[in-house]
Amino acid sequence: MTSPTSYQQNITEFPVRNIEKIHLPKNREDLRAILLRAGESGRPVYPISTGHNWGLGSRMPVNDADIIDLKHLNRIIEVNRELRYARVEPGVTQQQLYDYLEIHAPELMLNVTGSDAGSSILGNIMDRGSGKSGHRAEDLRELTLMLADGQLIRTGFGELQSTHGSFYKYGLGPDLTHLFTQSNYAIVTEAVVNLRVKQPFNLYLAVIDKAGLQAFLNQMAKLVAQEIVGYSLEIDSQNDPKIYELFESGKDFSDKWIAWFVVTGQEEVLPAKHSVVSKALASLTSDLKTYSSAADHSSSTPPVRVRIDRYHGQPNDHSLLATARKFGVELSGQEVNLDLHPQIPGFRCVLPVIPFTGASAALIQYIENFSHDRQLDPAISVIALNSYSLEVFARVYFDRSDQSSVSKAGTWASDLLSELQLQGIYPYRLDIENMAGYLQKIKNPYTRLQNQLKNLFDPNNTLAPGRYS
Repeated sequence: MTSPTSYQQNITEFPVRNIEKIHLPKNREDLRAILLRAGESGRPVYPISTGHNWGLGSRMPVNDADIIDLKHLNRIIEVNRELRYARVEPGVTQQQLYDYLEIHAPELMLNVTGSDAGSSILGNIMDRGSGKSGHRAEDLRELTLMLADGQLIRTGFGELQSTHGSFYKYGLGPDLTHLFTQSNYAIVTEAVVNLRVKQPFNLYLAVIDKAGLQAFLNQMAKLVAQEIVGYSLEIDSQNDPKIYELFESGKDFSDKWIAWFVVTGQEEVLPAKHSVVSKALASLTSDLKTYSSAADHSSSTPPVRVRIDRYHGQPNDHSLLATARKFGVELSGQEVNLDLHPQIPGFRCVLPVIPFTGASAALIQYIENFSHDRQLDPAISVIALNSYSLEVFARVYFDRSDQSSVSKAGTWASDLLSELQLQGIYPYRLDIENMAGYLQKIKNPYTRLQNQLKNLFDPNNTLAPGRYS
Protein backbone atom coordinates (compact mmCIF):
# COMPACT_ATOMS: atom_id res chain seq x y z
CA MET A 1 0.00 0.00 0.00
CA THR A 2 1.25 3.47 -0.86
CA SER A 3 2.36 5.37 2.24
CA PRO A 4 0.52 8.60 3.10
CA THR A 5 3.78 10.20 4.29
CA SER A 6 4.90 11.49 0.90
CA TYR A 7 1.43 12.99 0.36
CA GLN A 8 1.79 14.95 3.60
CA GLN A 9 5.09 16.57 2.62
CA ASN A 10 4.55 20.04 1.22
CA ILE A 11 6.84 22.92 0.34
CA THR A 12 4.51 25.33 2.14
CA GLU A 13 5.03 23.44 5.43
CA PHE A 14 1.30 23.42 6.16
CA PRO A 15 0.33 21.36 9.22
CA VAL A 16 -0.02 17.70 8.30
CA ARG A 17 -3.55 16.42 7.68
CA ASN A 18 -4.62 12.94 8.75
CA ILE A 19 -4.46 10.73 5.66
CA GLU A 20 -5.16 7.06 6.40
CA LYS A 21 -5.28 5.58 2.90
CA ILE A 22 -4.14 6.34 -0.62
CA HIS A 23 -6.55 5.04 -3.27
CA LEU A 24 -5.14 4.49 -6.76
CA PRO A 25 -8.02 3.71 -9.14
CA LYS A 26 -7.08 2.45 -12.58
CA ASN A 27 -10.46 3.08 -14.21
CA ARG A 28 -13.94 4.45 -13.57
CA GLU A 29 -15.17 1.19 -12.10
CA ASP A 30 -12.41 1.30 -9.47
CA LEU A 31 -13.27 4.93 -8.73
CA ARG A 32 -16.98 4.16 -8.33
CA ALA A 33 -16.21 1.34 -5.90
CA ILE A 34 -13.96 3.64 -3.83
CA LEU A 35 -16.65 6.31 -3.64
CA LEU A 36 -19.36 3.86 -2.62
CA ARG A 37 -17.17 2.45 0.15
CA ALA A 38 -16.33 5.97 1.32
CA GLY A 39 -20.01 6.83 1.48
CA GLU A 40 -20.74 3.72 3.53
CA SER A 41 -17.85 4.27 5.95
CA GLY A 42 -18.31 8.02 6.35
CA ARG A 43 -14.60 8.58 5.70
CA PRO A 44 -14.18 11.56 3.31
CA VAL A 45 -11.93 11.39 0.25
CA TYR A 46 -9.92 14.04 -1.57
CA PRO A 47 -9.12 13.64 -5.29
CA ILE A 48 -5.86 14.78 -6.85
CA SER A 49 -4.45 14.31 -10.35
CA THR A 50 -0.67 14.63 -10.03
CA GLY A 51 -0.73 16.85 -6.94
CA HIS A 52 1.73 19.48 -8.19
CA ASN A 53 -0.26 22.21 -6.45
CA TRP A 54 2.85 23.84 -5.03
CA GLY A 55 2.38 26.86 -2.82
CA LEU A 56 -1.30 26.05 -2.33
CA GLY A 57 -1.09 22.71 -0.51
CA SER A 58 0.58 20.26 -2.89
CA ARG A 59 -1.11 16.86 -2.47
CA MET A 60 -2.69 17.46 0.93
CA PRO A 61 -6.45 17.71 1.51
CA VAL A 62 -8.04 20.80 3.00
CA ASN A 63 -9.34 18.77 5.97
CA ASP A 64 -8.54 15.24 7.14
CA ALA A 65 -9.40 12.80 4.35
CA ASP A 66 -8.08 9.87 2.39
CA ILE A 67 -6.53 10.58 -1.00
CA ILE A 68 -7.84 9.42 -4.35
CA ASP A 69 -4.80 9.72 -6.62
CA LEU A 70 -6.03 9.75 -10.23
CA LYS A 71 -2.60 9.48 -11.86
CA HIS A 72 -3.43 6.07 -13.40
CA LEU A 73 -6.45 7.50 -15.20
CA ASN A 74 -4.11 8.86 -17.84
CA ARG A 75 -5.56 8.03 -21.24
CA ILE A 76 -5.54 10.46 -24.12
CA ILE A 77 -8.90 9.31 -25.43
CA GLU A 78 -9.16 11.44 -28.54
CA VAL A 79 -7.48 14.25 -30.41
CA ASN A 80 -9.62 15.91 -33.07
CA ARG A 81 -7.42 17.86 -35.47
CA GLU A 82 -10.27 19.45 -37.42
CA LEU A 83 -12.16 20.71 -34.35
CA ARG A 84 -8.95 21.30 -32.37
CA TYR A 85 -9.52 19.56 -29.07
CA ALA A 86 -8.20 16.75 -26.90
CA ARG A 87 -10.30 14.45 -24.74
CA VAL A 88 -8.18 13.43 -21.76
CA GLU A 89 -8.38 11.79 -18.35
CA PRO A 90 -7.23 13.61 -15.18
CA GLY A 91 -3.85 11.88 -14.94
CA VAL A 92 -2.65 13.05 -18.37
CA THR A 93 0.34 15.36 -17.98
CA GLN A 94 1.40 18.34 -20.05
CA GLN A 95 4.42 16.40 -21.35
CA GLN A 96 2.32 13.36 -22.24
CA LEU A 97 -0.07 15.36 -24.40
CA TYR A 98 2.75 17.36 -25.96
CA ASP A 99 4.55 14.16 -27.00
CA TYR A 100 1.32 12.75 -28.44
CA LEU A 101 0.56 15.90 -30.41
CA GLU A 102 4.06 16.08 -31.86
CA ILE A 103 3.44 12.69 -33.49
CA HIS A 104 -0.29 12.77 -34.28
CA ALA A 105 -1.16 16.49 -34.65
CA PRO A 106 2.06 18.53 -34.83
CA GLU A 107 0.23 21.66 -35.97
CA LEU A 108 -1.67 21.84 -32.66
CA MET A 109 -0.62 22.80 -29.13
CA LEU A 110 -1.97 23.08 -25.60
CA ASN A 111 -2.05 26.34 -23.64
CA VAL A 112 0.63 25.15 -21.19
CA THR A 113 1.45 26.51 -17.75
CA GLY A 114 4.75 27.68 -16.28
CA SER A 115 4.73 24.71 -13.91
CA ASP A 116 6.59 21.48 -14.62
CA ALA A 117 6.09 19.17 -17.58
CA GLY A 118 4.86 16.40 -15.27
CA SER A 119 1.94 18.40 -13.89
CA SER A 120 -1.53 17.36 -14.95
CA ILE A 121 -3.55 19.26 -17.49
CA LEU A 122 -6.85 19.08 -15.65
CA GLY A 123 -5.67 19.85 -12.11
CA ASN A 124 -4.71 23.40 -13.04
CA ILE A 125 -7.71 23.90 -15.31
CA MET A 126 -10.20 22.72 -12.69
CA ASP A 127 -8.69 25.15 -10.17
CA ARG A 128 -9.02 27.88 -12.83
CA GLY A 129 -5.30 28.51 -13.15
CA SER A 130 -3.48 30.54 -15.78
CA GLY A 131 -1.54 29.43 -18.82
CA LYS A 132 0.94 31.12 -21.10
CA SER A 133 -1.92 32.25 -23.33
CA GLY A 134 -4.61 33.24 -20.87
CA HIS A 135 -7.07 31.76 -18.39
CA ARG A 136 -7.08 27.98 -18.81
CA ALA A 137 -10.63 27.46 -17.57
CA GLU A 138 -11.72 29.05 -20.87
CA ASP A 139 -10.14 26.07 -22.62
CA LEU A 140 -12.79 23.69 -21.24
CA ARG A 141 -15.47 22.38 -23.60
CA GLU A 142 -16.99 19.40 -21.79
CA LEU A 143 -16.62 17.49 -18.53
CA THR A 144 -17.44 13.93 -17.56
CA LEU A 145 -17.95 13.80 -13.80
CA MET A 146 -18.62 11.17 -11.17
CA LEU A 147 -20.81 12.14 -8.24
CA ALA A 148 -20.27 10.75 -4.75
CA ASP A 149 -22.94 8.11 -5.37
CA GLY A 150 -21.11 6.83 -8.46
CA GLN A 151 -23.42 8.46 -11.00
CA LEU A 152 -21.79 9.80 -14.20
CA ILE A 153 -22.77 13.20 -15.61
CA ARG A 154 -21.57 14.79 -18.85
CA THR A 155 -21.81 18.53 -19.42
CA GLY A 156 -22.36 20.43 -22.66
CA PHE A 157 -23.62 18.15 -25.42
CA GLY A 158 -21.69 15.26 -23.85
CA GLU A 159 -24.81 13.43 -22.71
CA LEU A 160 -26.16 13.49 -26.26
CA GLN A 161 -23.07 11.65 -27.55
CA SER A 162 -22.86 13.57 -30.82
CA THR A 163 -21.12 11.65 -33.61
CA HIS A 164 -19.78 14.95 -34.95
CA GLY A 165 -17.32 15.56 -32.11
CA SER A 166 -17.23 18.33 -29.50
CA PHE A 167 -17.94 21.62 -31.27
CA TYR A 168 -20.26 23.62 -28.95
CA LYS A 169 -19.40 23.82 -25.28
CA TYR A 170 -22.61 25.23 -23.78
CA GLY A 171 -25.03 22.42 -24.55
CA LEU A 172 -28.76 23.09 -24.30
CA GLY A 173 -30.23 24.84 -21.27
CA PRO A 174 -28.14 25.97 -18.26
CA ASP A 175 -24.39 25.52 -18.78
CA LEU A 176 -23.12 23.33 -15.95
CA THR A 177 -19.45 22.96 -16.90
CA HIS A 178 -18.04 25.74 -14.75
CA LEU A 179 -20.29 24.83 -11.86
CA PHE A 180 -17.76 22.06 -11.28
CA THR A 181 -14.57 24.10 -11.57
CA GLN A 182 -13.04 25.18 -8.26
CA SER A 183 -15.64 23.17 -6.36
CA ASN A 184 -16.07 19.90 -4.46
CA TYR A 185 -19.28 18.66 -6.05
CA ALA A 186 -17.87 15.78 -8.14
CA ILE A 187 -14.72 14.14 -9.49
CA VAL A 188 -13.70 14.79 -13.09
CA THR A 189 -12.98 11.56 -14.96
CA GLU A 190 -12.64 13.05 -18.43
CA ALA A 191 -12.54 16.47 -20.07
CA VAL A 192 -12.48 18.01 -23.52
CA VAL A 193 -9.94 20.83 -23.72
CA ASN A 194 -9.17 23.27 -26.51
CA LEU A 195 -6.05 22.98 -28.60
CA ARG A 196 -4.57 25.88 -30.51
CA VAL A 197 -3.03 26.12 -33.95
CA LYS A 198 0.69 26.89 -33.78
CA GLN A 199 1.57 30.21 -35.36
CA PRO A 200 4.75 32.19 -35.97
CA PHE A 201 5.34 34.72 -33.21
CA ASN A 202 7.69 37.29 -31.78
CA LEU A 203 8.59 37.06 -28.11
CA TYR A 204 9.22 40.45 -26.52
CA LEU A 205 11.35 41.11 -23.45
CA ALA A 206 10.79 44.59 -22.01
CA VAL A 207 12.56 46.27 -19.11
CA ILE A 208 10.40 48.80 -17.27
CA ASP A 209 11.28 51.32 -14.60
CA LYS A 210 9.19 50.74 -11.49
CA ALA A 211 7.87 54.27 -11.69
CA GLY A 212 6.64 53.56 -15.23
CA LEU A 213 4.52 50.49 -14.47
CA GLN A 214 1.21 52.36 -14.55
CA ALA A 215 1.82 53.81 -18.02
CA PHE A 216 3.08 50.45 -19.28
CA LEU A 217 -0.02 48.63 -18.04
CA ASN A 218 -2.28 51.23 -19.63
CA GLN A 219 -0.57 50.83 -22.98
CA MET A 220 -0.49 47.02 -22.80
CA ALA A 221 -4.21 46.96 -21.96
CA LYS A 222 -4.87 48.86 -25.19
CA LEU A 223 -2.66 46.55 -27.26
CA VAL A 224 -4.37 43.47 -25.84
CA ALA A 225 -7.86 44.93 -26.31
CA GLN A 226 -6.94 45.71 -29.93
CA GLU A 227 -5.75 42.09 -30.34
CA ILE A 228 -2.27 43.20 -31.32
CA VAL A 229 -0.91 41.33 -28.29
CA GLY A 230 -2.52 38.10 -27.07
CA TYR A 231 -3.23 37.05 -23.48
CA SER A 232 0.47 36.39 -23.00
CA LEU A 233 1.69 39.24 -20.80
CA GLU A 234 3.80 38.33 -17.78
CA ILE A 235 5.58 40.94 -15.65
CA ASP A 236 8.17 39.69 -13.14
CA SER A 237 9.88 41.45 -10.26
CA GLN A 238 13.65 41.51 -10.60
CA ASN A 239 14.06 39.15 -7.60
CA ASP A 240 11.91 36.38 -9.12
CA PRO A 241 14.00 33.18 -8.89
CA LYS A 242 12.75 31.81 -12.20
CA ILE A 243 14.41 34.65 -14.15
CA TYR A 244 17.61 35.02 -12.13
CA GLU A 245 19.70 33.78 -15.08
CA LEU A 246 18.92 37.05 -16.89
CA PHE A 247 21.12 38.83 -14.39
CA GLU A 248 24.19 36.62 -14.78
CA SER A 249 25.30 38.98 -17.54
CA GLY A 250 26.02 41.56 -14.83
CA LYS A 251 23.32 43.99 -15.91
CA ASP A 252 21.72 46.04 -13.16
CA PHE A 253 17.97 45.45 -13.01
CA SER A 254 17.34 47.01 -9.61
CA ASP A 255 14.11 49.01 -9.45
CA LYS A 256 12.96 47.40 -12.70
CA TRP A 257 10.17 45.15 -13.85
CA ILE A 258 10.82 42.50 -16.51
CA ALA A 259 7.91 42.01 -18.92
CA TRP A 260 7.33 39.22 -21.45
CA PHE A 261 4.64 39.01 -24.10
CA VAL A 262 4.01 37.47 -27.49
CA VAL A 263 2.66 38.79 -30.78
CA THR A 264 1.42 36.10 -33.17
CA GLY A 265 0.64 36.15 -36.88
CA GLN A 266 1.76 34.95 -40.26
CA GLU A 267 5.19 36.07 -41.42
CA GLU A 268 3.79 38.84 -43.62
CA VAL A 269 1.72 40.24 -40.72
CA LEU A 270 4.33 40.22 -37.94
CA PRO A 271 6.38 43.20 -39.24
CA ALA A 272 3.30 45.44 -39.21
CA LYS A 273 2.36 44.35 -35.69
CA HIS A 274 5.96 44.83 -34.58
CA SER A 275 5.86 48.40 -35.83
CA VAL A 276 2.70 49.09 -33.79
CA VAL A 277 4.18 47.54 -30.63
CA SER A 278 7.52 49.30 -30.97
CA LYS A 279 5.92 52.72 -31.40
CA ALA A 280 3.48 52.15 -28.54
CA LEU A 281 6.18 51.13 -26.06
CA ALA A 282 9.17 53.17 -27.22
CA SER A 283 8.93 55.75 -24.45
CA LEU A 284 7.75 53.30 -21.77
CA THR A 285 10.61 50.79 -21.69
CA SER A 286 14.30 51.18 -20.98
CA ASP A 287 14.98 48.15 -23.18
CA LEU A 288 12.82 46.20 -25.64
CA LYS A 289 14.17 43.03 -27.25
CA THR A 290 12.45 40.87 -29.86
CA TYR A 291 12.99 37.15 -30.47
CA SER A 292 11.49 35.55 -33.57
CA SER A 293 10.05 32.06 -33.16
CA ALA A 294 11.66 31.12 -36.48
CA ALA A 295 15.22 31.89 -35.32
CA ASP A 296 17.73 29.61 -33.60
CA HIS A 297 17.74 30.46 -29.89
CA SER A 298 20.02 27.70 -28.67
CA SER A 299 22.53 30.28 -27.44
CA SER A 300 19.91 32.53 -25.79
CA THR A 301 19.65 32.77 -22.01
CA PRO A 302 17.44 30.02 -20.48
CA PRO A 303 14.49 32.28 -19.53
CA VAL A 304 14.20 33.27 -23.19
CA ARG A 305 14.58 29.74 -24.57
CA VAL A 306 11.99 28.18 -22.29
CA ARG A 307 9.41 30.86 -23.04
CA ILE A 308 9.82 30.30 -26.75
CA ASP A 309 9.33 26.57 -26.12
CA ARG A 310 6.17 27.19 -24.10
CA TYR A 311 4.65 29.39 -26.77
CA HIS A 312 5.28 26.47 -29.13
CA GLY A 313 3.24 24.37 -26.68
CA GLN A 314 6.24 22.59 -25.16
CA PRO A 315 6.15 22.37 -21.35
CA ASN A 316 9.34 22.28 -19.31
CA ASP A 317 10.64 22.21 -15.75
CA HIS A 318 12.66 25.43 -15.94
CA SER A 319 10.71 27.48 -13.38
CA LEU A 320 11.22 24.79 -10.75
CA LEU A 321 14.81 23.96 -11.68
CA ALA A 322 15.80 27.62 -11.79
CA THR A 323 14.18 28.31 -8.42
CA ALA A 324 16.06 25.38 -6.87
CA ARG A 325 19.32 26.42 -8.57
CA LYS A 326 18.93 30.01 -7.35
CA PHE A 327 19.04 28.63 -3.82
CA GLY A 328 21.99 26.32 -4.51
CA VAL A 329 20.15 23.03 -5.17
CA GLU A 330 20.51 21.01 -8.37
CA LEU A 331 17.53 18.76 -9.00
CA SER A 332 17.82 15.65 -11.13
CA GLY A 333 15.64 12.70 -12.02
CA GLN A 334 12.50 12.28 -14.09
CA GLU A 335 10.04 13.92 -11.71
CA VAL A 336 10.73 17.35 -10.29
CA ASN A 337 9.02 17.44 -6.90
CA LEU A 338 9.75 20.45 -4.73
CA ASP A 339 7.98 18.93 -1.73
CA LEU A 340 10.63 16.25 -1.29
CA HIS A 341 13.67 18.56 -1.05
CA PRO A 342 13.65 20.36 2.32
CA GLN A 343 16.85 22.22 1.44
CA ILE A 344 14.87 24.22 -1.14
CA PRO A 345 13.21 27.17 0.64
CA GLY A 346 9.50 26.91 1.18
CA PHE A 347 7.14 29.55 -0.10
CA ARG A 348 3.71 30.92 0.64
CA CYS A 349 1.73 32.68 -2.06
CA VAL A 350 -1.26 34.97 -2.44
CA LEU A 351 -3.09 35.13 -5.78
CA PRO A 352 -5.29 38.22 -6.07
CA VAL A 353 -7.01 39.06 -9.33
CA ILE A 354 -6.92 42.75 -10.27
CA PRO A 355 -8.23 44.90 -13.14
CA PHE A 356 -6.09 45.09 -16.29
CA THR A 357 -5.65 48.86 -15.99
CA GLY A 358 -2.80 51.20 -15.21
CA ALA A 359 -4.39 52.04 -11.86
CA SER A 360 -3.58 48.52 -10.70
CA ALA A 361 0.08 49.48 -10.48
CA ALA A 362 -0.83 51.03 -7.11
CA LEU A 363 -2.20 47.68 -5.90
CA ILE A 364 0.99 45.91 -6.95
CA GLN A 365 3.04 48.54 -5.13
CA TYR A 366 0.82 48.09 -2.08
CA ILE A 367 1.67 44.36 -2.00
CA GLU A 368 5.37 45.18 -2.16
CA ASN A 369 5.13 47.79 0.59
CA PHE A 370 2.98 45.55 2.79
CA SER A 371 5.64 42.83 2.53
CA HIS A 372 8.62 45.12 3.07
CA ASP A 373 6.96 46.52 6.20
CA ARG A 374 7.14 42.96 7.54
CA GLN A 375 10.79 42.55 6.55
CA LEU A 376 9.86 40.24 3.68
CA ASP A 377 10.98 40.57 0.07
CA PRO A 378 8.17 39.29 -2.17
CA ALA A 379 8.70 37.85 -5.62
CA ILE A 380 5.83 39.02 -7.80
CA SER A 381 4.55 37.97 -11.21
CA VAL A 382 1.66 39.76 -12.89
CA ILE A 383 -0.04 37.66 -15.56
CA ALA A 384 -2.80 38.49 -18.05
CA LEU A 385 -5.82 36.21 -17.75
CA ASN A 386 -7.74 38.00 -20.50
CA SER A 387 -8.16 41.57 -21.78
CA TYR A 388 -9.56 42.89 -18.50
CA SER A 389 -8.08 40.74 -15.68
CA LEU A 390 -4.60 40.28 -14.25
CA GLU A 391 -3.44 37.59 -11.85
CA VAL A 392 -0.89 38.60 -9.23
CA PHE A 393 1.29 35.70 -8.11
CA ALA A 394 2.92 37.11 -4.97
CA ARG A 395 5.10 34.85 -2.84
CA VAL A 396 7.63 34.94 -0.04
CA TYR A 397 10.31 32.34 0.58
CA PHE A 398 11.39 30.95 3.94
CA ASP A 399 13.69 28.45 5.63
CA ARG A 400 11.61 25.28 6.01
CA SER A 401 13.61 24.18 9.06
CA ASP A 402 12.90 27.41 10.97
CA GLN A 403 9.40 27.38 12.49
CA SER A 404 9.44 31.11 13.16
CA SER A 405 10.09 31.76 9.44
CA VAL A 406 7.30 29.34 8.50
CA SER A 407 4.89 31.13 10.84
CA LYS A 408 5.95 34.58 9.62
CA ALA A 409 5.22 33.62 6.01
CA GLY A 410 1.85 32.16 7.01
CA THR A 411 0.86 35.32 8.86
CA TRP A 412 1.95 37.41 5.85
CA ALA A 413 -0.37 35.41 3.57
CA SER A 414 -3.45 35.55 5.78
CA ASP A 415 -2.95 39.23 6.68
CA LEU A 416 -2.39 40.25 3.07
CA LEU A 417 -5.58 38.48 1.98
CA SER A 418 -7.51 40.35 4.67
CA GLU A 419 -6.00 43.73 3.81
CA LEU A 420 -6.69 43.30 0.10
CA GLN A 421 -10.26 42.29 0.86
CA LEU A 422 -10.76 45.61 2.63
CA GLN A 423 -9.79 47.27 -0.66
CA GLY A 424 -12.27 45.19 -2.66
CA ILE A 425 -9.60 42.88 -4.09
CA TYR A 426 -10.13 39.13 -3.81
CA PRO A 427 -8.05 36.04 -4.61
CA TYR A 428 -8.87 33.99 -7.67
CA ARG A 429 -7.38 30.89 -6.03
CA LEU A 430 -6.80 30.00 -2.37
CA ASP A 431 -4.42 27.72 -0.51
CA ILE A 432 -5.81 24.92 1.66
CA GLU A 433 -4.81 26.69 4.89
CA ASN A 434 -6.76 29.89 4.17
CA MET A 435 -9.87 28.44 2.52
CA ALA A 436 -12.01 27.98 5.61
CA GLY A 437 -11.15 31.24 7.37
CA TYR A 438 -11.35 33.40 4.27
CA LEU A 439 -14.59 31.99 2.93
CA GLN A 440 -16.27 32.29 6.32
CA LYS A 441 -15.86 36.07 5.97
CA ILE A 442 -17.86 36.30 2.76
CA LYS A 443 -21.06 34.47 3.61
CA ASN A 444 -23.86 35.84 1.42
CA PRO A 445 -26.77 34.55 -0.70
CA TYR A 446 -24.33 33.37 -3.37
CA THR A 447 -22.27 31.26 -0.97
CA ARG A 448 -25.44 29.91 0.64
CA LEU A 449 -26.55 28.73 -2.81
CA GLN A 450 -23.16 27.03 -3.23
CA ASN A 451 -23.78 25.14 0.02
CA GLN A 452 -27.21 24.08 -1.22
CA LEU A 453 -25.63 22.77 -4.41
CA LYS A 454 -23.07 20.83 -2.37
CA ASN A 455 -25.89 19.22 -0.39
CA LEU A 456 -27.63 18.33 -3.65
CA PHE A 457 -24.63 16.71 -5.35
CA ASP A 458 -22.88 15.31 -2.26
CA PRO A 459 -25.31 15.18 0.69
CA ASN A 460 -22.91 13.19 2.90
CA ASN A 461 -20.01 15.61 2.29
CA THR A 462 -17.82 12.74 1.09
CA LEU A 463 -15.86 14.66 -1.55
CA ALA A 464 -13.09 17.07 -0.51
CA PRO A 465 -14.81 18.62 2.52
CA GLY A 466 -13.72 22.23 3.02
CA ARG A 467 -12.52 22.76 -0.53
CA TYR A 468 -13.80 26.21 -1.58
CA SER A 469 -16.68 25.77 0.83
